[in-house]
Amino acid sequence: GGVMSISDEDIIKILTEDLLPSAVPKFKDAKVVDSWVGKYAGTVSWFSPGSYTSRPPLEGAGNDVLPNVKIAGDWVRMGDREHGAKGLCQERAYVSGMEAANSLLKTTGDITDVKEVLQVREDEEQFKFGVSVNNQVMKVLPRFWVK
Repeated sequence: GGVMSISDEDIIKILTEDLLPSAVPKFKDAKVVDSWVGKYAGTVSWFSPGSYTSRPPLEGAGNDVLPNVKIAGDWVRMGDREHGAKGLCQERAYVSGMEAANSLLKTTGDITDVKEVLQVREDEEQFKFGVSVNNQVMKVLPRFWVK
């Protein structure tokens, strides 16, 4: 809700004067030629159980169709590059962005700046045990919260 009360002009000012230059110093010299701010109150990404196959793939339409279009976010399917939890989380969003950038670099022939994505380690035994116990409990517990 914090962004909704900020004017479009102030959002653009914060982006161009603070956020972008802090990430890439040369952006401090950039001039805004045109802009558009979209705000959508009450919206959020909702993905229900079983919707994974309906999510867009990281490679978009595919390298043979649109080689320069990649999709990133915690909601994309990453194929053989799946990383960590398949749910919605910041780590997944970050990693899919890295993988999308790497894929774009590879399709444009610039493989000199590809970044390595470290794979997550296998779950520890106590976590596996907790998952197992939870699965057993969920087999007998009525799922009153699921309609």
